[in-house]
Amino acid sequence: MPLVAVNLDEARTAYASLELRATVAEGVATNLRATIDSLNISQTTLADRANLLAQFTANQAQANAQLTTQQAGQVSPDVSLDNFISSLGLSVALGESSMPDRTVTSVAASLQGYMTFSPGADGLPKIGLRFYQPELGQPTALATTSFEIAKVPPQPGVAAPRSLYLVLADKQSAYSDPFWAQFVTGSPAVQPAAEIIVEISKLFTNIGAWSLPFLVQEAGAIAALETTLSGLVGASAPPERVAAYAGVVQAFSNLVTALDPTTRSQYVAGDLYALSAAMDATTRIAQTLHL
Repeated sequence: MPLVAVNLDEARTAYASLELRATVAEGVATNLRATIDSLNISQTTLADRANLLAQFTANQAQANAQLTTQQAGQVSPDVSLDNFISSLGLSVALGESSMPDRTVTSVAASLQGYMTFSPGADGLPKIGLRFYQPELGQPTALATTSFEIAKVPPQPGVAAPRSLYLVLADKQSAYSDPFWAQFVTGSPAVQPAAEIIVEISKLFTNIGAWSLPFLVQEAGAIAALETTLSGLVGASAPPERVAAYAGVVQAFSNLVTALDPTTRSQYVAGDLYALSAAMDATTRIAQTLHL
């Protein structure tokens, strides 16, 4: 329907206003279109980032699971349970050996750690202990292991090994007898019996540092000196006693060689008892040579 304008100025004003509104509307539409385009681009970018983040999360979770599995398989025990018990038994035996008038009949222990399993030399699972470390889990997951070590008495008629302290004291007393001062060897000349007394004094001086490697080392020095004496005493005692002395000294030397720290990495309480008994045997025969 045609529009009829009565007043031309009013018509012009109305048209100008309409034209201005149309221009503004076009500007708003252009801005709206630009905003929509920008939002579409941002949405696409966010979607791509979300997909990348989701993929990364999935990959990382898989990598973490593989790493956890690998770490679980690589967790090795700090010490096997049997070695721990053996070490504890040896420590108790060493402490007992330094006391001339005390014996330890049993010892009980309770410890907390992670129980592990690893194949032993025979292919069977071997129980091990791994002590708490933060990366291995919460301390509330620790297992408690309790055990008791009891000394087994010897068979009837068999003498129990004496305290190493008493064995050394007796050996020192035996070689202090004037009978042994006559035996001299080397250049400059030394008395093997006097050197044995010196070695035993070193053992008593360092009693707080007793360990089986240290005792074996000192026992080796004593065995070497007694071996020298066994070759010097031949004309000063009955032949059968000299032969007996040489035999126990040789057995003592063989045991020291078997316990050499350069070839043995682990020891047990039985090794200490055997060393004490062998050392005691040489002393007892040595005491008969000058009777």
